[in-house]
Amino acid sequence: MGTTGHTTGMAGEFHAMEILHRLGHQPALTLGNAKTIDILSKAPSGNVYEVSVKAIRGGGKWGIGMDDYSKSENLVFMLFWYKSFEDINTLPDVWIVPAQKAESIKKQWHNQYGIYLYKEHLHLLEPYKNAWQHLA
Repeated sequence: MGTTGHTTGMAGEFHAMEILHRLGHQPALTLGNAKTIDILSKAPSGNVYEVSVKAIRGGGKWGIGMDDYSKSENLVFMLFWYKSFEDINTLPDVWIVPAQKAESIKKQWHNQYGIYLYKEHLHLLEPYKNAWQHLA
């Protein structure tokens, strides 16, 4: 879930499901508390992969936990930034970050790691903006 609440996280998960479906993937939402994997999906190619959805309002960072993702070949982070959550005419910005790549852009944040949206970190996110090709 996102760092700013259950509602934003759920909105992100359902938006991710819509995007994956529209791209011809076969997503399935996972259920449970404190889960890392939000969606299991099958790509049109037949490859199965996992999605961890993170959604924030306004700005800040997406918390990604303490795991070492360097060997996570089938995990992808879908990062949603709702600039104006209440405005339904404004879609969130989206970054698709393979978990292995998250290792190189994550920064320490209290007792976990985060991927930051601050100006000085935007260049790290640039290759992943709308990078749908990273979905399996």
